[in-house]
Amino acid sequence: MGTTRMDRRLFLKAAGATAGAVATTQVGCLKYFKKGRSASTDNREVPTTCELCPNKCSAIAVVEGGFVKKLNPNPENPKSRDMLCARGNAAIRQVYDPDRLKQPMIRVGARGEGKWKPVSWDEAFDFAAKKLSEVKEKHGPQASLWSSTEGFQEVFFKNLGLAFGSPNIVRHPTLCLASVNLAYSATFGTVPSFDLLNSKFVIMSGANRFESIITPDTMDLIGGVMERKAKLVYLDPRFTVTAAKADEWYPIKPGTDLAFILAMIHVIIKEGRQSKDFVAAYTTGFDQLAEHVKQYTPEWAEKETEIPAKDIVRIAREFSDAAPRSLYYAGRRSSWYQNDFQMRRAQAILNAI
Repeated sequence: MGTTRMDRRLFLKAAGATAGAVATTQVGCLKYFKKGRSASTDNREVPTTCELCPNKCSAIAVVEGGFVKKLNPNPENPKSRDMLCARGNAAIRQVYDPDRLKQPMIRVGARGEGKWKPVSWDEAFDFAAKKLSEVKEKHGPQASLWSSTEGFQEVFFKNLGLAFGSPNIVRHPTLCLASVNLAYSATFGTVPSFDLLNSKFVIMSGANRFESIITPDTMDLIGGVMERKAKLVYLDPRFTVTAAKADEWYPIKPGTDLAFILAMIHVIIKEGRQSKDFVAAYTTGFDQLAEHVKQYTPEWAEKETEIPAKDIVRIAREFSDAAPRSLYYAGRRSSWYQNDFQMRRAQAILNAI
């Protein structure tokens, strides 16, 4: 049986086609990219996408003389909505960084000696395949670790590691969104979007969105809190910029967010504040949940979190009163402690009921 050789050029074409198909699927019939207005071959505007963070905002590259001179936001992307942050604008420096590797390198000296040899792509592929095969034959696929950066290539890298048979796949979500994605998927069947733009009451645990990362949902949060006066309750051991902008800041004891959320659920169920119609129609196991949280009183949570029990009760009541325009925001970098999955699961359950 014949085999088809996948060279680099063919692989890149396939990857590009796949990425295009994914983008088309995500936005349906929307005109996702603004067409570039080309004055000449050397001076033109090229629609592109920033991949420096998971948001993948659309941008329009201003090309002059074959070089990207500037990145402008693309107003036709319904997600990034004519926004491009400072990090996205700085992406040009990554393209033209003098230390950027433009071809594969193989180490020829001892580890740490700093001696490398430039090689062709074919030689690099052959070298990597040979070394991986040797490791797999001697120690098994589990002896390999696959670690990728954030970007469009991430899914290909993940699939390659899984196809090799390795359980050791380390990616951006490993340190950031893994607990959120797993917990919310287990609860909702998907990871829902958080409507910060239209919320009236928002609780955040350590998500320092006013300074750590500026994305479209950050702008929605700023608009909701600063302009439409949505209430923001912020839990963080540190007094951050977000804490300074919050209506209430609680320096919660590190690692006890789960206790705070369980106590909120306790109050809401005990006082019958849950959405009874939603619970009856769309949930299973509510009776077991109600029985389980009886032990997690606000007084118990006060000892765990160092947040007064009376404040936990009041926040739970205000949160439920603001429903359905209230939410407990999951945040971004969310893999902190051993109980992170259960903490995010409790968040999801609180938002659901």
